[in-house]
Amino acid sequence: MDGGGPAFRFWLAARRTASTLVARFWRGMSAGEAERRLAARPLRDQIAIVGGVLAALFLTSLLFANGGFVGFLLFLLLVVIVVN
Repeated sequence: MDGGGPAFRFWLAARRTASTLVARFWRGMSAGEAERRLAARPLRDQIAIVGGVLAALFLTSLLFANGGFVGFLLFLLLVVIVVN
């Protein structure tokens, strides 16, 4: 992906989010290192990894949404704790 348009900025934000979450669950890896390792992979692999992580995040949010407002707040708390 090349350029500086809104789609490219969205892609960078999604990749940064996915790499941060991967780094939190992979002990001994910083978010910057995870971002560099993800950026070094082919675009097809990047799309699969970012899509999988964001899909897992979305499914987790749906699970917590069943708890109503309290479930939503618990999901946000979990995200804050994981991302630190």
